[in-house]
Amino acid sequence: MRGSKLSGLIALGAFAMVGGMVATDLAFAKIDVDKLTIGGEARIRYEYRVGTTFGTTATTVAAQNGCAVAAQCTGGQANESAASSRVRVNVGYDLTPDVSFFAQIQDARTWGTECIGGSPCSADNGIGTVSSANQNASGIDLHQGYILVKNILTPGLSAKLGRQEILFGDQRLIGNFNWSQIGIGFDAARLTYSVPIVDIDLFWARIVDTQNGAGCGAAGNANCAGVIFPGAGQKGTSNQDFYGAYLTFKPAPSWTIEPYYFLLKDSRPAVAGIFATVPQEPDQARNVLGTRINGKAGGLDTTLEAVWQFGAETSGAANGAGVGGATGLHDLHINAHAEAFKIGYTFEPVPMKPRIGFEVDYASGDNCTNQAGAASCSSKGHFNTFDNLYPTNHFKFGAMDLMAWKNSVVYQFMFDVKPDTVSKVQVNFNLVRLARASDNWYRSGQVVYATSCGNATGGLCQTGFSNTAQSLGKELDIHYWRTFKEKFKFEIGYGHFFTGQYFDQIAKNNPNGAKGPISSATFNNDSDQNWGYVMGSVLF
Repeated sequence: MRGSKLSGLIALGAFAMVGGMVATDLAFAKIDVDKLTIGGEARIRYEYRVGTTFGTTATTVAAQNGCAVAAQCTGGQANESAASSRVRVNVGYDLTPDVSFFAQIQDARTWGTECIGGSPCSADNGIGTVSSANQNASGIDLHQGYILVKNILTPGLSAKLGRQEILFGDQRLIGNFNWSQIGIGFDAARLTYSVPIVDIDLFWARIVDTQNGAGCGAAGNANCAGVIFPGAGQKGTSNQDFYGAYLTFKPAPSWTIEPYYFLLKDSRPAVAGIFATVPQEPDQARNVLGTRINGKAGGLDTTLEAVWQFGAETSGAANGAGVGGATGLHDLHINAHAEAFKIGYTFEPVPMKPRIGFEVDYASGDNCTNQAGAASCSSKGHFNTFDNLYPTNHFKFGAMDLMAWKNSVVYQFMFDVKPDTVSKVQVNFNLVRLARASDNWYRSGQVVYATSCGNATGGLCQTGFSNTAQSLGKELDIHYWRTFKEKFKFEIGYGHFFTGQYFDQIAKNNPNGAKGPISSATFNNDSDQNWGYVMGSVLF
């Protein structure tokens, strides 16, 4: 007890000392509160999903269908529900009209996961759980923290240095993924030159750094001092870097033409066989060349975007000729592409301003995926499946997040009305397909949702069977948004996925009989899936 009192007195004394310094130090005294901006967000969401595995009984395969612990994956139909929250607090300060600082701290967590016994917390209960210390499993992080300098050398030229959100276009390739409670923040340096006719953005982002320098933990990412000093004889570290140039031409009011070039350069060691299952896999040089055209005229709005990816990556495995895919070999040629077109019309004079819209999205796949021998990608020397990079995929291809811009074809029909100035109702109906039948089904996080059957898969499907079904199914989404008391934003949504021919064909060719047990990550049933959520947020 004496120790607690002593520590409390020491803490109180420290706060008093700091307070005195703040009151007397001229540097603190010069702070102008008119240049200080404080804001934040509190967001809470409850979400459920019924039939995550489409009626397939979960097995004891630990990694199947996204389940991480074997004991938690056995039996049942993999129904899920969870509440989660995000709290962000940010502060900005304008040191001068052209020099400013911004920092944003966030806490993101799923309710009930803060346990004292570690995952899966099966031994914890009651007050011992809810009052536990959050230790190193903290959901607290620096989401953004950067310096912004404007009008460098010439008016319109600015530099933003540090952790920041980067958004371009419809965020199909680069976005902040705001639906996620965590979101995406880039450690980046960005130059922007803005004049009335064009905006020019150049950036470099370090996505992965394997540096284990002074002060870093074993994983290379804990309590790093920022000092680079490798040991004698050690090879330089390998990284994943992302470079880009994005131009926004403004030829007419409400119209933009946006050509861009990105380079994903990864020098990390190749890992055998993961090129088809891991997004932005190690050991590749991927060039991305694209253009987006966006505009509005009267009630009509439209967007067209086309992207080509080219370069090379390493398979990490021996090809059909027995040649090993060593790091730096780049034995897989990349020739991938994706397109998106959407058009809509808003009836402005009509009450509630109804809008109808249509959209089609395509992203290439490769039929060498899941093939063996001479038909495999390593033997053919290419992997032409489009890489979705770092996008905001939620609601792009259906609100249920079952699709990515990767080996996919999505047709979307949209309708929305605004009952008043603070609310909106939207209904979307989507037809979703695979671009290539033997390539995988990738969900919004770009991970494999179901492994399609190759000609020599075995175990997963009957030996010699190759999937030819491209129709995954149809998705219906219904959403409602409303703002209360100016600051509280409420939304609720429901989605239903109707399974298609893909499920019937996979179940039929299960080696254990139609809809029988399975042995790998796919589905052997054709039940529909339901999803829904309710969310409230306050911005200040």
